Amino acid sequence: MKKLLMLLAALLLAVAPVLAEDAEMPAVPVEILPQTEGLMYMADAIAAAKATLPVLPADCLTRAELVRMSDGSHQWIVTVFDLGNFADGWCIAVDAVSGEVLMTDATTIGYFDTVSARWQVVKGPEALWSLEDKLLFDTLYTMQPTYGLPMDGDMSQGEALVKAMAAVGVTAVEDYDIGYGYIMGAGDANGVWEVWFMNGDEMIYKVNLDAVTGQIYLIEPDEEGNG
Repeated sequence: MKKLLMLLAALLLAVAPVLAEDAEMPAVPVEILPQTEGLMYMADAIAAAKATLPVLPADCLTRAELVRMSDGSHQWIVTVFDLGNFADGWCIAVDAVSGEVLMTDATTIGYFDTVSARWQVVKGPEALWSLEDKLLFDTLYTMQPTYGLPMDGDMSQGEALVKAMAAVGVTAVEDYDIGYGYIMGAGDANGVWEVWFMNGDEMIYKVNLDAVTGQIYLIEPDEEGNG
């Protein structure tokens, strides 16, 4: 019995750090939901969010989305951007059940670094997020979403990788962590594949190419010194 108790104690000690790490993992949005009965209305969430701002810009863009979070809770994500300078912005999370304001993030550059940092704790480097995650982040937190999903007529993700490898002279994809983005085209036009060659959280190369023709639009770093 004594040996059994000692074994159980050792197992608990081994599991404790993992549990503590999970407890510290921030909750992030998983999906956008339609207005749901029993949850706060959009107009009320926007009013609660704006009430927290010290000064409401005279001309602002306000968006709100009801989301399910990774911890199972429901929140309204309300973003307010100052159209006077296109840089100042606020992102306010409102509990969709209680109406409590849970968190406010601010930016002076038009991009919510603190929100991205929380997502990266959960999902890893931003360049390696899935296409769906990049689309969700953009939809929730940017003034004008850029990322989308591939369209009919686009080359496949694998074909885009092959062309990007040729553009930067990469022959062994196993040497890198590969990330993808899809930048939406204007209107109904097809977009641009974005292919990242990463080493952990360090970007080695990024290639942007036409999703239909494969024309190379951008290579970073620009080793020829252009631009």
